[in-house]
Amino acid sequence: MAQYLKASLVFGLTQIKRSFRDPMTLLVLFAIPLLLLIVFGSFLRDTSTISLRVAVVNSSQEQFAAEFAGNLAELEVLKLPDKAPTLDEAKRQMNEGELDGIIELPPEFGARSDAGMPGGTVKVYYDAADAQTGDIVTSIMRGVVDRSNKQITGITLPLDIVREPVNVVQMTAMDSIFPMFTGMAIMMVGLFGVASVIPYDKKGGYLRRLHATPMRPGQFMLGTMLNYAVIGLAVVSLMTVLAATLFGMSMRGNWLVYGAFIAASLLMILGFGLAVGGIAKNTTQADILGQIIFLGSLALGGIWFPRALMPEFIQGIVRFMPLTPVIDGIRAIVVENASLLGLGTELAVMAGWAALAYTVGIKLFRWE
Repeated sequence: MAQYLKASLVFGLTQIKRSFRDPMTLLVLFAIPLLLLIVFGSFLRDTSTISLRVAVVNSSQEQFAAEFAGNLAELEVLKLPDKAPTLDEAKRQMNEGELDGIIELPPEFGARSDAGMPGGTVKVYYDAADAQTGDIVTSIMRGVVDRSNKQITGITLPLDIVREPVNVVQMTAMDSIFPMFTGMAIMMVGLFGVASVIPYDKKGGYLRRLHATPMRPGQFMLGTMLNYAVIGLAVVSLMTVLAATLFGMSMRGNWLVYGAFIAASLLMILGFGLAVGGIAKNTTQADILGQIIFLGSLALGGIWFPRALMPEFIQGIVRFMPLTPVIDGIRAIVVENASLLGLGTELAVMAGWAALAYTVGIKLFRWE
């Protein structure tokens, strides 16, 4: 047994040296998750810098409308063009992507009622393909209109809404997105690395030559997994250091628990890489199967689309997708100081997927 493991270790070290002689692969595995972390971390470091490109079209001749438009120009969040366009010009600019929204004050805006109070309706135009930005502009204008109504009437409305974030702990934006990008990095290394190298080595005759040696299939698998486990741990370690030092991520959990959970996550995803590598007949098939698993996991893991907005029956399925327990477990450790015992559900789901993936990978492995 000792000789068996020693041979696996030696082969793994050889594979590690081989990987570091392929800078392009390492660049992809390291650069993509790190670049995403740096870009989004920079954006979220100061959320007060939000700026919306909006045109204010004042079609009214009323004095109140001019004052209202002047007040909008003073809002820092709205970036208005130097020259106010007409409504048609503003619509053309929005279609060309130059504006995020249009605020129109119609001709009757600001006209006084019989009670002597100015009134009217503010129209907000937005790109139907970017409803989220339209919601932001509308929310800003709703706040402006509510304040104007209070100033005009001198009456505080009986009903109001106040937004109060609820954090059991003081969580930053980086604390929230770090688990998602870390889970994505683990899947990239474990899935694409192993899944691509097995068919590539088959095609090049490398596995055929290894088969002529005393090496056993299990030793080859252990050595290959050791190689990409080291790369995966290096990627996650670098991401963790950058998130903590540059973007203020706070590790509330135990570092040993964090490391053990990352290792368990890598172990599971490496099994998927082994299974895909066994199923695929060539690197093209490996890439296609890997992309299906990768993109499906991102879509259903809450990275692209919030799980809370999914249909209820899909939410129940998503809980048992491979990437979901990885992201949830990392977030629980980083934010909530969770222990491994507290992550029993996540670890059980990961163990189930690992058992399935390794069973398929071992059954389908062939030297040629």
